[in-house]
Amino acid sequence: MNIAGFIVVRRPKFNYSVHSREPIPAVNHVYYTGIDRQRWADVFDDDFYAKKAPEEIRMLAQSIRTNARDFSGIELCPDAEAAYRLLQYSNRNGDTNELIAVRSTELEATKGTVETDLALEWMGYDIFALGEWSLIAEGFFRNPGYYSRWAPSINRFGLFDDPSLLNQYASTYETAVAEGISEPIAPKSAGLGKLSIEVGRVP
Repeated sequence: MNIAGFIVVRRPKFNYSVHSREPIPAVNHVYYTGIDRQRWADVFDDDFYAKKAPEEIRMLAQSIRTNARDFSGIELCPDAEAAYRLLQYSNRNGDTNELIAVRSTELEATKGTVETDLALEWMGYDIFALGEWSLIAEGFFRNPGYYSRWAPSINRFGLFDDPSLLNQYASTYETAVAEGISEPIAPKSAGLGKLSIEVGRVP
């Protein structure tokens, strides 16, 4: 199977909005489990910038950052073994992170693909504004009342099963922005487009 790569993210109940610095709560007992969960937060932390992290970790982390030379704002690890090592390091103070894999036609066009034979649990589709954030995390999960008509389409992982609905949902988000409900996307990011990203949990 081909994927775009791996990411270490916060477990849903420990996740908060990178934009607002507030926890992203469960809605109807469902947590958001998409791509926008404090990616690499416990890798690129104070220890990394103070050069206190182990040399192996700093080299792996720097490699990820060096390879992320595009406008997506998404840093991927192409190697499962390295990703597991970064996950282990991220959980050095508690089991607060997990490993996901992502695949996306748009993302893979710029980043390429890698092969994996891992038995992934594909959870659903997220929609991500390039260089910004998930429109599901910052839309439905921040203001569930406004987005209530989308509740039947949100699965038990807080994502969409049907990717054909993502553009319609994005239109709802844009309306919410116009009405002052949801946070606006920077014009330069809106011009770059929005990514449909399938998210899978790595065992």
